[in-house]
Amino acid sequence: MLVPPKPWLPLQQDASDLTEDHQYVLYGGSRGPGKSYWLRWDTIADTIYLGMNGYPGVVTGLFCETFPELKRRQISNIELEVPRFLGVVKDSKAHGLGLHLHEKYGGGVMVLGNLDDASKYQSSQFAAISVDELTKNTYETFELLRGSLRWPGIKRPRFRGATNPGGIGHLWVKSIWIDSDFSAFPKLLKIKDQFAFVRALPDDNPFLPVEYYEEVLGSLGADLEAAWRYGSWTSFAGQVFKEWRHDLHVCKPFSIPEFWPRRRALDPGYSKPACALWDATDPHNGRIFIYREAYGPGITDQDIGRTIARASLNEVYEASYSDPALWQPKNMNGVITSGADELAAEGVVFAKGDNKRLSGKAKVHRVLAPLRDGEPGLKVFETCKNLIRTLPALVYSTKAGSLEDVDTAGEDHAYDALKYLLSDLAPGEGSGDNGPDAETKAWMHRQSLLAKHFS
Repeated sequence: MLVPPKPWLPLQQDASDLTEDHQYVLYGGSRGPGKSYWLRWDTIADTIYLGMNGYPGVVTGLFCETFPELKRRQISNIELEVPRFLGVVKDSKAHGLGLHLHEKYGGGVMVLGNLDDASKYQSSQFAAISVDELTKNTYETFELLRGSLRWPGIKRPRFRGATNPGGIGHLWVKSIWIDSDFSAFPKLLKIKDQFAFVRALPDDNPFLPVEYYEEVLGSLGADLEAAWRYGSWTSFAGQVFKEWRHDLHVCKPFSIPEFWPRRRALDPGYSKPACALWDATDPHNGRIFIYREAYGPGITDQDIGRTIARASLNEVYEASYSDPALWQPKNMNGVITSGADELAAEGVVFAKGDNKRLSGKAKVHRVLAPLRDGEPGLKVFETCKNLIRTLPALVYSTKAGSLEDVDTAGEDHAYDALKYLLSDLAPGEGSGDNGPDAETKAWMHRQSLLAKHFS
């Protein structure tokens, strides 16, 4: 087996060993424990081993979210670290850019790719796949790559990941590897024992000077230090609703008095999940309680209407709101109709909700803030699992012109339904929403500069 230029750290060795018995291994969870180094050299070692043991010319893949990040984190280091007698980085017609190993070492190719459009790998096949900063990618990208994780004769090709907390993929990565919660990923349930996580911190890396994690990481804002130094998955850079606290905003269900005003809202969807939410407001203090949700993909507008109608029996609502897109016309066998028409046919009538993104975000900040009694203005029944799961995981967009907004590539369906639910609420002054804090703005500014510079 290939020995990397620098010997494995103990936890890097643990991660490498776990790939023998687990198909999907994630390493890191903080900044500085040698994640990218482990990822490239364990993948190189795998490519050499397979090439020299029955699979000459085998193809593996090492990916980053964009080409600039691939060049910065991986290509530049591979060109410095890999000796010429082992292989060279070059372009080829068959594989594109990759590390091409010499025949003496199996003649394999480690493709070096970016995932800004993962569909380009849909028809490819790889004997191993590794992704640097996995949380920078969506679950759909992971599924596309899993579909390409195959090679004739290899029973269980390996998937490696390395990452920090945060990013548009924070939620699904945390659910699978950190929490071992596969409830939102039923297709993975039968192989859940194939996932393993090795948590590593900057303190575990003796090649880092003490000053780095004592002075640099220790001088960052609380959220960045929690994520980058201590590997926190609950408070991280780029997080939008930092005021969310599970112990404050989540409550046990109770019987809601009949005289409390109620509303309901819908964010429709089919390929992506639809979400309906119901709330009731305590008239004594204005506190809003989200007491019911319906959530799931693959639901037609007609089925959504039936689900909402069944759940709404014997209840009276002051208002019902939905995404204005529900009123877009569609041709059904020559009959022009809309999703709103189909819901109305089931006895469920909605008004167009307020879909202004920044004012909607301000309203959510406002209701998450404390009321005069010190308790939050919004409480969520613990049975509304998807709102609880997704709201605190949302991150800011890094696209120019949208830096104050939520990144729509994240799982934002319950959040959108919550915004529509608050359509009749004025954002108001003193809502507590001043946009991203200075620490998050600095992070966002760096991301947008990188995107602009390398676009």
